[in-house]
Amino acid sequence: MNGAELVKHWSRFAIRCRKFMNTHSGSGLPATGVRRSRLRREAWVLAPFLFIFGSAGLRVGSAEAAEDVVELDKITVYGEEDEVSPETEDLPEEQLEEKKAQTMDTASLFKDVPGVSLYTGGGVSSLPAIHGMADDRVKILVNGMNITSACSNHMNPALSYVAPASVGKASIMAGVTPVSQGGDSIGGTISVDPAAPSFAKAGQMAYTGKLGGMFRSNSDTFGNNFSGSIASEDFAFDYGGSWAKGNNYMAGNGGPTVLPTRYLTTNMNLRASTKLDKGFFSADVTGQHIPYQGFPNQRMDVAENDGLLGGFSYENDFDWGKLDARVYYHSTWHLMDMLSERKAGRMPMKADGSDLGYRVRAHLPVDDVHTVRVGSEYFQQGLQDWWPGQGMHMPQDFLSINDGQRNRLGTFAEWEAAWNKEWLTQLGVRNDMVWMNTGRVQGYDNGAFYSFWATPFNAANRSRVDHNFDATATTAFTPDANSRYELGLSRKQRSPNLYERYAWAGPNSMITWFGDGNSYLGNLDLKPEAAYTATFTANWHDERQQVWSVSLTPYYTRVNDYIYGQKVAQYSNGFHGMQFVNLSHADMYGGDFSARYAFLPESPAGSFAAKVVAAYVRGVGNDGQRSMGCPYVGTSLAGLCNNNQQFWPVNGFLAPTSVNLYHMMPLNATVSLEHSIPAGSAVVDSAISVNLVDSKTAVAQSYAEPTTPGYVLLNLRTSYQREHLRVDVGADNLLNKLYYHPLGGVDIVESIKAQDVVRLPAIGRSVYVSLNLEF
Repeated sequence: MNGAELVKHWSRFAIRCRKFMNTHSGSGLPATGVRRSRLRREAWVLAPFLFIFGSAGLRVGSAEAAEDVVELDKITVYGEEDEVSPETEDLPEEQLEEKKAQTMDTASLFKDVPGVSLYTGGGVSSLPAIHGMADDRVKILVNGMNITSACSNHMNPALSYVAPASVGKASIMAGVTPVSQGGDSIGGTISVDPAAPSFAKAGQMAYTGKLGGMFRSNSDTFGNNFSGSIASEDFAFDYGGSWAKGNNYMAGNGGPTVLPTRYLTTNMNLRASTKLDKGFFSADVTGQHIPYQGFPNQRMDVAENDGLLGGFSYENDFDWGKLDARVYYHSTWHLMDMLSERKAGRMPMKADGSDLGYRVRAHLPVDDVHTVRVGSEYFQQGLQDWWPGQGMHMPQDFLSINDGQRNRLGTFAEWEAAWNKEWLTQLGVRNDMVWMNTGRVQGYDNGAFYSFWATPFNAANRSRVDHNFDATATTAFTPDANSRYELGLSRKQRSPNLYERYAWAGPNSMITWFGDGNSYLGNLDLKPEAAYTATFTANWHDERQQVWSVSLTPYYTRVNDYIYGQKVAQYSNGFHGMQFVNLSHADMYGGDFSARYAFLPESPAGSFAAKVVAAYVRGVGNDGQRSMGCPYVGTSLAGLCNNNQQFWPVNGFLAPTSVNLYHMMPLNATVSLEHSIPAGSAVVDSAISVNLVDSKTAVAQSYAEPTTPGYVLLNLRTSYQREHLRVDVGADNLLNKLYYHPLGGVDIVESIKAQDVVRLPAIGRSVYVSLNLEF
């Protein structure tokens, strides 16, 4: 790419950012809200730095390129081997490229990892669950950034802000997450990062690029992506973008068209990096625009979601060790409404969210055996969630979360020892202080209903401070070339999110991120969750780890003060009114299994391999017969509470001693036969797989969770790789089976018609083709 073309790409992105800022710089916030000028000022903090880097890039781009493209000297930006848990799993490059060809939903990159399942939602907004824990319980890092959902339905989760094509490295810690990777989560950790910046050899210039496109038959989904880089010895400039559009999908076996499931998304990213003596410094920015995204298992859809995120990264080696740092900012403008397919009128709901944070870590090698890591992390979330008064909702704006603030300051220390080639241990401790608050609220009017809920909420002390403590211990034992054993123990804590504590207007059907169609009320008295986890992994394989392997991981987690939805109202349409409460404890236990055997290596018919992946999780909560707090304490309806005005006395609303936890994936497995054969200078890789899922009968009755029958799906795929060209073709659900994903939730449109809870049907047969060209 020459200098003129680079200027064109940079100019287009700058124009898009300016339009985004101009579009959202007007009025519309309530008087008590965050002023739009704040968004405009903060979003352009990165502009001067990117201009400096961009100018340097243009000067480099105008220089005469070397006669031949040279091999680049690569620097790994994130995920160093010496700072992650022994239980960390990086998705192999081939598997990552295969997944990117199949999906536009980044969370789906992890769907075949043992122990991982997906809460289905919008076309690019699934929520990954690890060992039965999802959403805020799982730590998700996007390019080193913590990103929170600025939505009462969590329609803009962290992974929705990065397109699959932009992912250069994807990692998962399904067991114990080391304290150096973050706090305020009790599940595992998922991390996605761009490809590491690359620099040319001395005196050389290097240019790279990639173009790709894909089509999926079911929902007529189209997508494309592009990326490129220009690099000198000391400077690198990367850019990329993607676009995807999908229509409403059809269920299998002649099933219905599921409404609404259409979406449109655009992403663009820039990064400028400069090499230091023994490290690098980089600045990056990503913009996203989603004009619509249907959510069939929610009562609302995305009518607009615009995000701008980016920051600065630093890493350098010194005589005493290594220092790495990350500073970042994320701003979201979010609008929910009902897409036309619902035929239910309009009800706009707006949110303005921001995330700001830093992380600094020092890596201190004591000697050849011991390494100590210390660091600090700060994270600040701001949220303004209001619903404009119009139509039947008058005469004022509904303030859902008014000037919500959730801040976290953490410090940690970690010690790792590689005693010898057999033993590795890692110990860590961490403290996180979380403080949160919100402003006064109001309903669409000041009538009896809204006053009943708003008056005590506004009069209450809403400020909360939690002191959370994490401790982890992991060890890995490699007795020989054929086996490895890992043990992890941890205590982790998570504080409630803003909606769990501050959703105030009674059980509200516009506040739920579970895909269950129920209505939720917050709880100012919620305590942080504390999880105690034990996990063990045994891995056996051949000496070269190329012929056979078997891995087994049993695990157990007890969560004290587990946050759970307790039923407080029963509606005639089958749905429930809920309030967030702390259960005495919850237990989650299960196991992951994987095995692979390669046979007929380099035979005339090619190489073959058989693979099995299986997982099981069981989740049970126990309330200790404490029941839940009575919401009418201190009001004119206090007589509905019992004598000490603490708990509900009404039969049916008392929490039972034992409950099934919501959205636990039943026993499931995938069996695959893989094949690879050379084709001249190319390689053809193919696979046929069978996905088996057991029926789901252990359901959470409080959530009105529907049961789902078991099913078997047949999938095919093949890829052709020749030098810089890759073509992928495949078919999911080849037999067009009508099935219901156990974590799919309910079909809101059909439930409203039937006045009862209706399961959401999953997508039917879908054939896809993807083409990518590197140059």
